[in-house]
Amino acid sequence: MTLLPFGTYGFSIAVYVIGIMLSIAGISLGIGYAANKRSLKEFGKEEIYQSIINGALVGGMLLLFSQNGIMNSMINQITFYNSTSVTCQTYMSNNAALCLAYDYLAGSGYTYMGVFHASILSSVTTLMVALLGLNTILGIIASISINLVVVSISLGSVVNPLISQIMYFIRILTTISTGVLVQSAILIFISLTATTIILPTGLILRSFYPTRKMGGFLIALAIGLYVVLPLSYVMNAMIANSYYQTASNNSIVSLTSSASSFKNTLTGIPQIRNQSDYGSAISFLNTVTNGISGISNYFSGIINWLVSSVAYFIVYTFILPGFSLILTIISVRELSAMLGSEAFFDLFRVM
Repeated sequence: MTLLPFGTYGFSIAVYVIGIMLSIAGISLGIGYAANKRSLKEFGKEEIYQSIINGALVGGMLLLFSQNGIMNSMINQITFYNSTSVTCQTYMSNNAALCLAYDYLAGSGYTYMGVFHASILSSVTTLMVALLGLNTILGIIASISINLVVVSISLGSVVNPLISQIMYFIRILTTISTGVLVQSAILIFISLTATTIILPTGLILRSFYPTRKMGGFLIALAIGLYVVLPLSYVMNAMIANSYYQTASNNSIVSLTSSASSFKNTLTGIPQIRNQSDYGSAISFLNTVTNGISGISNYFSGIINWLVSSVAYFIVYTFILPGFSLILTIISVRELSAMLGSEAFFDLFRVM
């Protein structure tokens, strides 16, 4: 009774409601024949048919979505095809596609076709930490002012453009992280409610004449969220595997180390105010020039890699999940029509 689906009481309530509607249908049919009321006879016959259909739906959903049911077995076989392994949360353990989708977004990573992939959130966080460290070092360099004889040098005008570029990437990565967290929360919600709350509620509502269309829609919604959406993320993982790119931050770490060393050199430069120290001033000026040039050249060398990495994250955080959402909406619309319901939103009608 407590197996997936239907939660603790959903199955019992659905059976009771079907029994009640069968009784109402039988009474209406009997009164219709006794009083020779065509409307009551048609209502009674229709409700008997619908009650039989609802009974078949309850039995079918129990067979499909129970812990070792047909649908869960099919989903697991598709997900674990060809050397795939995932780490499952307890509440997702019945649906391997949900586990893979969560690990793809924010989990501990997954192995697909023998290749290990870090989650998008983990990769983005690693890159953000590296960029924030570099941004902090460059900010310190930008604040340093050096007096050389009669010239005062401020490095802010040279370093600030690099800081602006770093902040631009950090803002994009923050947006990506937000998108990943929202999708992860949706997957958690689906795993906790799709077959334990939404599906039984739909079966119960479909048993009543006034709420039949709403019930059919909720059944379709539960199936779409529990089956179609996670499997579309499995497809996304397949696409990601064909364009595998690690978010290695070794280049940024090296640049941060170089910038930190240069910062330490600058803080050790004394304030030179006498012309007798002119030679030292020229030497320090060459040090500053070479250091800034090295940082700029190093940064320009990794900028293309940063653009490529950010584009990778955007595609696999927003664009592919967008297609997943469209597929889910279309499937819910078609299933709703098959269940005698209809979509309640204009977006569904457009699609």
